[in-house]
Amino acid sequence: MPKYKLLSALLSLFLLSFTFSNASASVMMLGTRVIYPADVKEKSLVFTNTGNDPVLLQVWTDINNPDSTAETADAPFLVMPPIFRINPTVKHNLRLKFTGADLPQDRESLFWLNFLQYPAKKESDKGKNSLILMIKSRVKILYRPSGLAGNANKSLDDVKVSLNGKNIEVKNASPWFISVANAFIEEGQRKNTVKSSEVIKPYSTAQWVMPSGAGKKLTINAINDYGGVFSKTYTLVQ
Repeated sequence: MPKYKLLSALLSLFLLSFTFSNASASVMMLGTRVIYPADVKEKSLVFTNTGNDPVLLQVWTDINNPDSTAETADAPFLVMPPIFRINPTVKHNLRLKFTGADLPQDRESLFWLNFLQYPAKKESDKGKNSLILMIKSRVKILYRPSGLAGNANKSLDDVKVSLNGKNIEVKNASPWFISVANAFIEEGQRKNTVKSSEVIKPYSTAQWVMPSGAGKKLTINAINDYGGVFSKTYTLVQ
């Protein structure tokens, strides 16, 4: 997109005033995901620099491309501002605005928010050889239409689980995306991990491999809107 190419060029010029060093992810976003209700004009996101040095942050959105860049941003959202500097211990608000798209109104739609950190080098380290380390983070954007039935934070109540041969079928009969943190089958004192992480789309069925010799009780732990975990245990039947 032309606007992002221009912004990236401006970013490159801006970075000439810095030298860079190794860094860890010091900028954190408040929350583990963005819930974007369809009836709001825009959403405010809060970023905090928890480190000791200033950081330049570039932000963009994509539909479903882990390798996306600001130049290939393709999600129907506008981030304002797309590039900004955060000084140590300072919070910064970013505005996220839906620009319009023909999305399903009977279920959620999933997009991704990306933020890339460019750490600035300390004045005392200027002139020294160093390695540039840019850190990219991704969080989910869940576009949520108005009037969806049920409760996203109780979506596991709408999940039906059954055995189909050597597979476990996990049917999501809800309009919500279910972010599975992990799932396991408990047999005595032993827990057999079935799934470590997966996102189950609305009105879809996931196929998981049944561990050999496992029991008949499946527990799914999922992530709610607030980043917490909620769970439900199911009895496996053919």
